[in-house]
Amino acid sequence: MRNKLSYACKKPALRLAVLGAAATLGVFANPAAAGAAVDNSRILPLEGGRAIEVTQADTSIQWYPPLDSSPLSVEFFADGTTSVRITGYEAAQATGTKLTVGYQIGYPAALPGAIAHIITPGLDVGGNNSANLGVEIIPDLAVGVDLGTGNDWGASIVPEQELEVELQPGGITDVPIVEEQVFDGDTATVRFAGIHGSVSGALGPVTLRPYAKAVTSSNDVVITYGAPHRF
Repeated sequence: MRNKLSYACKKPALRLAVLGAAATLGVFANPAAAGAAVDNSRILPLEGGRAIEVTQADTSIQWYPPLDSSPLSVEFFADGTTSVRITGYEAAQATGTKLTVGYQIGYPAALPGAIAHIITPGLDVGGNNSANLGVEIIPDLAVGVDLGTGNDWGASIVPEQELEVELQPGGITDVPIVEEQVFDGDTATVRFAGIHGSVSGALGPVTLRPYAKAVTSSNDVVITYGAPHRF
């Protein structure tokens, strides 16, 4: 059963349907993205000789002919990994860092009722550590989850989401798929596979640009933007 939540916004109206479990955000000693193909990153120096780095890696955005065959529709699938790393003095003691991951959708103009529709993948929490997961599971977090193997795992679970964003008449629409997820420690990674999105009612070419933002407990902000993909 889907529980729908409504959010009032000054710009696009955002409707979120919570379906299940989708992505995991975790703190761990060796970032999974360390060996990934880095697409973009940005480092912000902090007080006391510390720094915070936000990295996007293994980004893949593939456009496909829309199932509705409308000339005003586009459809895409996306994968990617976002990591946050804090370095320097007492970095491991950092608390309250917020991570946001999403897409900016640009278009010249849009018809009334135009929408962007994005579904983040489900999380198959199953029999063992090698279960087929749409996203990465990361151990040693505060909340324990028993996967049925006798091993306790911890995870901060982001529910599977179905997002519908009403497009403005023209410009850029922001669609966060992970919004202000809080973590403690010096490293966090979120990995998505199989995000499905579509844009209906946009006039002219549609451009998709991934972004990631981290905000420290001291309100230091670092944002990195990926390469734009146009259809």
